[in-house]
Amino acid sequence: MILSQEKVGDFVILRVDENRVDATNSSALQELVSSLVAEGERKFVLDLSSVVFMDSCGLAGLIPATHELPGDGCFLLTGLHPKVEQIFRLTKLDTIFDIYPSVDEALMS
Repeated sequence: MILSQEKVGDFVILRVDENRVDATNSSALQELVSSLVAEGERKFVLDLSSVVFMDSCGLAGLIPATHELPGDGCFLLTGLHPKVEQIFRLTKLDTIFDIYPSVDEALMS
């Protein structure tokens, strides 16, 4: 998976630079988040603005990230394509993740 990361204040911004998050690449994202949490990072913004397709494995790969965070941590999602956002709504994952239109809006929350 092509990922980029940037530190802005207390947040690590992770950008998925691919158009799909699925069974072939979701584990890379999960491993990166796990390693960053082990290093002490607590606040994440995941920019999915390039992603136009996400399957159940892609969705399932995000769940462990929320469980690994300490109580003061957060995992915010941004830039969801309408089809990807629809999947989050249908699976009720929009009740687990805070979703924002842009990285800037997530950072201001």
